[in-house]
Amino acid sequence: MPEVDPLILSFSHLAQFPRANEALQSLKKIASLVKPIMRNRRWKVKTLTEFYPNQQNLLGLNEGRGHKICLRLRYPGDKNQFLPFEQVLDTMLHELAHNVHGPHDGKFHALWDQLRDEHESLAMKGYTGEGFLSDGQRLGGSNVPMDEARRMARAAAERRRNLSSGSGRRLGGRSVGPGEDIRRVIADAAERRTKTLKGCASGTLEDDDICEIAATATRNGFRTQAEEDAANDAAIAQALWELVQDDEKAKYGASYLPPSAENPTGNGGGTTGNEPTTQGPGSARQLTPFTLEPTSWACEICTLENPLNYLCCDACRTERPEKIARGLVERASKRQRTTIDLT
Repeated sequence: MPEVDPLILSFSHLAQFPRANEALQSLKKIASLVKPIMRNRRWKVKTLTEFYPNQQNLLGLNEGRGHKICLRLRYPGDKNQFLPFEQVLDTMLHELAHNVHGPHDGKFHALWDQLRDEHESLAMKGYTGEGFLSDGQRLGGSNVPMDEARRMARAAAERRRNLSSGSGRRLGGRSVGPGEDIRRVIADAAERRTKTLKGCASGTLEDDDICEIAATATRNGFRTQAEEDAANDAAIAQALWELVQDDEKAKYGASYLPPSAENPTGNGGGTTGNEPTTQGPGSARQLTPFTLEPTSWACEICTLENPLNYLCCDACRTERPEKIARGLVERASKRQRTTIDLT
């Protein structure tokens, strides 16, 4: 059966630690979950490695924009206990965003949010990694035609939709269960995001420190060459990705621009896609923003959408960003000038 190149070339886990095989399987599982997101942007990671740094607050780092990504899998002070899988996966998405943006600025957060949304959408379609249509087993036999892959993906998504219907609002990759406090769920998601942000070395340490931590991780680790991705797995994952993109197109209409290697964040419906572009030597395509007035603001910590007049987040109590207040003042002033001009 034809095969395709792996997107993550090798794994390195701490073989001398307890439950070493579980650590390697966790790395492989995380890799399989993010492959559709990576493939669309043509991202590759040379080494995905487990690390256990002395700095207890460190959860992850990205050296060389994907040359090596390090993830903490275990609790500080207890090598036997693994961190919650969703926390480690969120760290992986965070570090992947550093393939494009170094500092934790607005562009970085926009891309990280996009990656989290895409993972969540794939999960809601039923994607659980490679072989997700066959109870965790790799699909064998001959190549699956793309039309058949799309049919299988649609069937899996429909089964997932029926199973999760009526289960409540989706937050942080899972639904709110019956009787569960939605504020508590939002607060937990906010706490996880804050921990991931504070635990990232990529946007805070000097390059020399990052290189030393990354080098120590691989020196202490056992390297495993990644298997080539089976063509069937890649085809079905791509078919499921197309379903997610179809949902986005339905939401935003003709203005939707999907994420790509050239534009990793996409636009989320934020441009009409029909404006004039400026193309100079070596320059990227310039996009003109679509200027619908916002009706809410997203908390930078827990991502909850709050009404514009809320001065702090209704879930985690984070203060409304100053730029939101400035935008309200500017729009009010602009409306006042327009009214005067018309009269």
